[in-house]
Amino acid sequence: MSTQAQTPQPMSFAILRNTHEVLRSSIALMSELLENGSLDEFRQELGDFRRCRNTHLAMEEDAIFVLLDKVGDGAITEAGLSQEHIQDHLNAELLEQATTADEMARAFEVWKEFQLAHMAHEERVMGPLTMKTAPTPPERGRVVQDHIVLPAIAFGDFDWYLAFVIKRLTAYGTAQQPANIAVRVFAWGLQYAATAEQWNEWKKIVQDNTSNEIWLEMVEQFQIDGEGKIPA
Repeated sequence: MSTQAQTPQPMSFAILRNTHEVLRSSIALMSELLENGSLDEFRQELGDFRRCRNTHLAMEEDAIFVLLDKVGDGAITEAGLSQEHIQDHLNAELLEQATTADEMARAFEVWKEFQLAHMAHEERVMGPLTMKTAPTPPERGRVVQDHIVLPAIAFGDFDWYLAFVIKRLTAYGTAQQPANIAVRVFAWGLQYAATAEQWNEWKKIVQDNTSNEIWLEMVEQFQIDGEGKIPA
């Protein structure tokens, strides 16, 4: 029996969730590199992680956190998510300052455990609230444009961020989604949160950083090569 619930819908807020999945795969990769003694590669991956996360933080702080606090009667403030960002930054600084392999390993464990717990905490608090921002997927796309996409663009590193996320979703998928679904969920959600002008540029980045197989599947089934859905 076919139901509406079984029909895929664009989920623009998945931009946040699937970025978390990219960050989780990056943490797993860092764990492997550290165990193998590949410290230079570890530092490079940590740099890429923090660069991706900086754009992600621009989406949250003074942006979507404010709106979700409003629709959630102060739930973001009560949960202390911004304070957790401060602690995460301090943990990351200690990790970057480590000079020996032993110091790095100890600092990494502290940073990793806090970071993973923080992302899970955000998902528990924020996930239900995103559905309260607007009643339909297209309307939530507009919310994401205004409260996530535009702040991320203003931060100034969005193209790099988008390429990195698509590459990593293509390489690793997520814990719940194979690569083709993980890329589609993110890219389709972004298309519904993009203007025609924005998507004209960003779909090229998506195509260049995923596999041809995944791209053609998204074109055939979800018209990912079409227009952005936010009216100019």
